[in-house]
Amino acid sequence: MRTIKALAVSSFFLLLAVPAFAQDQGGADSSLLAMTVQVQRVYPHRLGYKVIYSRSDLYPGVVYMPGRWFTEAAGKAEIIYTSHPSAPYLTVFYRNGEVSHLRLVVQSSRTHRTWGALPSSQDPRDAFESDEFRIVY
Repeated sequence: MRTIKALAVSSFFLLLAVPAFAQDQGGADSSLLAMTVQVQRVYPHRLGYKVIYSRSDLYPGVVYMPGRWFTEAAGKAEIIYTSHPSAPYLTVFYRNGEVSHLRLVVQSSRTHRTWGALPSSQDPRDAFESDEFRIVY
Protein backbone atom coordinates (compact mmCIF):
# COMPACT_ATOMS: atom_id res chain seq x y z
CA MET A 1 0.00 0.00 0.00
CA ARG A 2 2.88 2.32 0.85
CA THR A 3 4.47 1.69 -2.55
CA ILE A 4 1.25 2.56 -4.35
CA LYS A 5 0.97 5.83 -2.44
CA ALA A 6 4.60 6.68 -3.18
CA LEU A 7 4.10 5.88 -6.86
CA ALA A 8 0.95 8.02 -6.99
CA VAL A 9 2.70 10.97 -5.33
CA SER A 10 5.74 10.60 -7.60
CA SER A 11 3.55 10.42 -10.70
CA PHE A 12 1.66 13.50 -9.60
CA PHE A 13 4.85 15.53 -9.19
CA LEU A 14 6.39 14.19 -12.39
CA LEU A 15 3.43 15.13 -14.50
CA LEU A 16 2.85 18.45 -12.82
CA ALA A 17 3.47 21.32 -15.16
CA VAL A 18 1.93 24.49 -13.93
CA PRO A 19 2.23 27.82 -15.67
CA ALA A 20 3.08 30.01 -12.69
CA PHE A 21 2.30 33.33 -14.29
CA ALA A 22 2.66 35.35 -17.44
CA GLN A 23 3.43 39.02 -17.58
CA ASP A 24 4.06 41.67 -20.16
CA GLN A 25 7.58 43.11 -20.18
CA GLY A 26 7.80 46.04 -22.49
CA GLY A 27 5.49 44.50 -25.06
CA ALA A 28 7.33 41.18 -25.22
CA ASP A 29 5.40 38.25 -23.79
CA SER A 30 7.33 36.40 -21.15
CA SER A 31 5.91 33.29 -19.54
CA LEU A 32 7.11 31.24 -16.61
CA LEU A 33 6.51 27.49 -16.49
CA ALA A 34 7.27 25.27 -13.49
CA MET A 35 8.11 21.57 -13.70
CA THR A 36 8.35 19.61 -10.45
CA VAL A 37 9.99 16.23 -9.87
CA GLN A 38 10.04 14.11 -6.73
CA VAL A 39 13.52 13.80 -5.23
CA GLN A 40 14.65 10.43 -3.94
CA ARG A 41 17.94 11.46 -2.35
CA VAL A 42 20.06 14.56 -1.82
CA TYR A 43 23.83 14.31 -1.43
CA PRO A 44 25.43 17.49 -0.09
CA HIS A 45 29.01 18.17 -1.08
CA ARG A 46 31.28 21.12 -0.42
CA LEU A 47 30.82 22.08 -4.10
CA GLY A 48 27.01 21.73 -4.20
CA TYR A 49 24.29 19.09 -4.26
CA LYS A 50 23.95 15.84 -6.15
CA VAL A 51 20.24 15.11 -6.53
CA ILE A 52 18.68 11.77 -7.46
CA TYR A 53 15.11 12.25 -8.70
CA SER A 54 12.32 10.17 -10.25
CA ARG A 55 11.95 10.50 -14.02
CA SER A 56 8.61 10.00 -15.79
CA ASP A 57 9.70 6.48 -16.85
CA LEU A 58 10.23 5.72 -13.10
CA TYR A 59 13.99 5.35 -13.53
CA PRO A 60 16.22 7.54 -11.39
CA GLY A 61 17.74 10.66 -12.88
CA VAL A 62 20.75 12.58 -11.58
CA VAL A 63 21.44 16.32 -11.59
CA TYR A 64 24.27 18.31 -10.04
CA MET A 65 23.60 21.76 -8.62
CA PRO A 66 26.74 23.81 -7.88
CA GLY A 67 26.78 25.57 -4.52
CA ARG A 68 27.54 28.92 -6.17
CA TRP A 69 24.03 28.87 -7.70
CA PHE A 70 22.60 29.12 -4.17
CA THR A 71 24.86 31.89 -2.87
CA GLU A 72 25.06 34.48 -5.62
CA ALA A 73 22.88 37.56 -5.36
CA ALA A 74 19.79 36.79 -7.46
CA GLY A 75 21.27 33.31 -7.82
CA LYS A 76 20.11 30.56 -10.12
CA ALA A 77 18.84 28.31 -7.30
CA GLU A 78 17.37 28.38 -3.84
CA ILE A 79 17.09 25.71 -1.17
CA ILE A 80 14.15 25.53 1.21
CA TYR A 81 14.22 23.42 4.36
CA THR A 82 10.91 22.02 5.62
CA SER A 83 9.47 19.15 7.61
CA HIS A 84 6.47 18.84 5.29
CA PRO A 85 5.90 15.24 4.10
CA SER A 86 5.88 16.32 0.43
CA ALA A 87 9.59 17.14 0.60
CA PRO A 88 12.00 16.57 -0.97
CA TYR A 89 11.24 17.79 -4.47
CA LEU A 90 12.82 19.95 -7.14
CA THR A 91 11.00 22.61 -9.14
CA VAL A 92 12.59 23.87 -12.35
CA PHE A 93 11.28 27.21 -13.60
CA TYR A 94 11.44 27.93 -17.33
CA ARG A 95 11.11 31.34 -18.92
CA ASN A 96 10.56 31.29 -22.67
CA GLY A 97 11.73 27.68 -22.87
CA GLU A 98 15.02 28.19 -21.00
CA VAL A 99 15.85 27.37 -17.39
CA SER A 100 15.25 30.49 -15.33
CA HIS A 101 15.91 29.19 -11.82
CA LEU A 102 15.62 26.16 -9.55
CA ARG A 103 14.00 25.53 -6.18
CA LEU A 104 15.17 22.53 -4.15
CA VAL A 105 12.84 21.75 -1.24
CA VAL A 106 14.42 19.34 1.25
CA GLN A 107 13.72 17.87 4.67
CA SER A 108 15.10 20.10 7.42
CA SER A 109 16.44 17.17 9.44
CA ARG A 110 19.72 15.89 8.02
CA THR A 111 18.94 12.54 9.64
CA HIS A 112 15.94 12.08 7.31
CA ARG A 113 16.33 9.05 5.01
CA THR A 114 16.38 11.29 1.90
CA TRP A 115 19.73 12.81 2.87
CA GLY A 116 22.82 10.88 1.88
CA ALA A 117 26.59 11.15 1.87
CA LEU A 118 28.79 10.80 -1.18
CA PRO A 119 31.44 8.08 -0.84
CA SER A 120 34.91 9.51 -0.37
CA SER A 121 36.01 7.53 -3.42
CA GLN A 122 33.67 9.60 -5.61
CA ASP A 123 35.11 12.86 -6.98
CA PRO A 124 32.27 14.91 -8.54
CA ARG A 125 34.31 18.09 -9.18
CA ASP A 126 33.79 17.96 -12.95
CA ALA A 127 30.01 17.60 -12.54
CA PHE A 128 29.82 20.77 -10.43
CA GLU A 129 31.84 22.90 -12.87
CA SER A 130 29.13 23.30 -15.49
CA ASP A 131 26.89 26.37 -15.41
CA GLU A 132 24.30 24.66 -17.61
CA PHE A 133 21.45 22.75 -16.01
CA ARG A 134 20.12 19.72 -17.88
CA ILE A 135 17.35 17.50 -16.60
CA VAL A 136 15.59 14.55 -18.21
CA TYR A 137 11.92 14.25 -17.32
